[in-house]
Amino acid sequence: MSWKDIEINGFQIEKCVGEFEVTALDYFEDVFDGDEIHYGAFKVKVYESQVVQFSEKEYNFIGYTNLQVKDSTGTYESGVGYGKTLEIALENTIQSLKSKIEELNSDQKGLTKPDFNLVSYDEY
Repeated sequence: MSWKDIEINGFQIEKCVGEFEVTALDYFEDVFDGDEIHYGAFKVKVYESQVVQFSEKEYNFIGYTNLQVKDSTGTYESGVGYGKTLEIALENTIQSLKSKIEELNSDQKGLTKPDFNLVSYDEY
């Protein structure tokens, strides 16, 4: 029996199928205000789920970044991406984080360390 076949009412099982280190020094060099680059890399974890519903579509993979960006309400948000494959979820997760960074950067023209939060490994 596969873990995907386990059915427990009220529970959904996810399996961590990938953890990636993403280096983006050149990108962050253009984003941060001043000469100091506070974050040059971040991690992405991708999980395979029994079934994930998102926008009325079914996906089996979802990714999260450990680097979070402050949104317009002052809350920190991770990049999140969905996909039918691990690779698509990974790409969509990185694109999600990049979009959040660019949205915040367009509002204030140059980001600083307090605009980001790095989630510790045991919480991520």
